[in-house]
Amino acid sequence: MKIAILRYGHRDIRDYRVTSHCCLVARAFGAEKIIVEGNKDKSIKETVQGVNKNWGKGIEIEFTNSWKKTLKEYKKNGFFSVHLTMYGLPLQKEIAKIRKHKKILIIIGSQKVVGEVYRLADMNISVTQQPHSEIAALAVTLDKIQKGKELEKKFKGAKLRIVPQSHGKKVEKPKKQ
Repeated sequence: MKIAILRYGHRDIRDYRVTSHCCLVARAFGAEKIIVEGNKDKSIKETVQGVNKNWGKGIEIEFTNSWKKTLKEYKKNGFFSVHLTMYGLPLQKEIAKIRKHKKILIIIGSQKVVGEVYRLADMNISVTQQPHSEIAALAVTLDKIQKGKELEKKFKGAKLRIVPQSHGKKVEKPKKQ
């Protein structure tokens, strides 16, 4: 399964931290790519590249000037588009329909989302019908789509690896393979 994320309406001054966290969640939870629409933010790209360098090859990041053009290109290339919004259909009732697709584009907003996003998406999905973070919605959705299998993903080329501990922290440099 291929999963890409489209981050709609990024504003570099206001949204840097949240967009960075969306990138990290997308990476850790198995997405292959994140496309950020809005201000081209060099620091976010550097953050993602730094994490990939130290913790292993993960997500690709690119920027676009047009969410609409990007969405249409992905749909043309066989991606099923899922817009995460508290106004959508309940994820738990629609997850089986989403999983049937081999290519999925998940759309997450930043600023107020225009009505056209709702109309062009193949499906509008809510994790809850309550206000909350797009970061949380993205994590829950990625986990539900992949049935938790993404939690065991190995990242190739990692310079650092966490050794699970019940107390404290331990990070090691993995042996070369």
